[in-house]
Amino acid sequence: MNARDTALLERAFAEADKAEWLWTAPNPRVGALALCDGHVVGYGSHQRFGQAHAEEAALQDAGAIDGDCAIPGRVDEIIVSLEPCSARGGTKKRRPCLEWIIEAQVKRVVIGATDPDPRHQGASIKQLRAAGVEVICSNAQSRFEQQNPAFLSALSQSQRPWILLKWAASLDGRTATAHGVSQWITGSVAREEVHGLRAVSHGVMAGKRTVAIDNPHLTARNTTGICNPHLARVLVGALDTVRPGSALLADDCPRIWIEGNAKQLPTWANEADRLVEVGQVAGGKLNVKEAMSRLKSDFGIHRLLVEGGARLHGNLLAAGLADAIVRYEAPLLLGGGLGSICGDGVEHPREGWHLGMEERQNLGDDLRRAFLIQRMP
Repeated sequence: MNARDTALLERAFAEADKAEWLWTAPNPRVGALALCDGHVVGYGSHQRFGQAHAEEAALQDAGAIDGDCAIPGRVDEIIVSLEPCSARGGTKKRRPCLEWIIEAQVKRVVIGATDPDPRHQGASIKQLRAAGVEVICSNAQSRFEQQNPAFLSALSQSQRPWILLKWAASLDGRTATAHGVSQWITGSVAREEVHGLRAVSHGVMAGKRTVAIDNPHLTARNTTGICNPHLARVLVGALDTVRPGSALLADDCPRIWIEGNAKQLPTWANEADRLVEVGQVAGGKLNVKEAMSRLKSDFGIHRLLVEGGARLHGNLLAAGLADAIVRYEAPLLLGGGLGSICGDGVEHPREGWHLGMEERQNLGDDLRRAFLIQRMP
């Protein structure tokens, strides 16, 4: 690599920095530049899980994509912080970036890091070279890894989804009043972002008490009220609490019922409903580890948003099954009520769950704070 490539690659990493792991995980944060005749004509980064990857976004910005087709001649060089994806099928929502690059007749690609996933590592490099594309590989693997702890953590947990715990709380840490009322602690801006987090997830999960007390829809509605029909609602131990007329039954979005004992779906179930029996572990608790594994293997759920309640959060944390948390904090004191997490906890603060890589955002009067779980007790 020459000095020019190094400088351009640094700009690609800077593009990746514009994305938040909160929105991209379990995918990586990636940045790309599109060039023509030596000039940068397009910028791109992977902003949200399920949406355009960095190379596709850069080609779009350069005017080299029209609908489902790439336009040759608009871009002759791509600089990207990570090896372009090459896999098809499964739960992938988009065409491989490799195909966009070849179809756009890009002549040269500079890559910052190879894919850490051994299933795909180096695959696109070989295919690009076989297609006559000049490929230059940098040694920026450590730079990529520093930028992508969420992606690397998800890669190491290949048997289950990437799991994000979410709650809204008052400044004194309460998610509901002593009477169980939680609607609404935070304002409309924060609640709108939560709908965005649901929309980029494969599934949203809630436990028995949350379903019974809050009567939630658990849908991802946009500003016009239209729901995402592909979002799976995952209900843990809640089958006996739902009655005809419940908000969960008001639409045809898929529902997955996680239960510990053999049951049958009731007559109100629709064709999209699924029942998963996972058995129980010590103390009569549901086997949440098996449940998480089944969600990925049986239903293709790679990103799961868990919206409570506090006992479900505590069980997932205690089982080492949570990857990150996102907390919406309101400038409000409730002076009592329900906490965010229930369970046995730890004996000493140094034994607690250590958090890092904070992503913070003001949302109206509320504050969103997201953290990766960096060390378990």
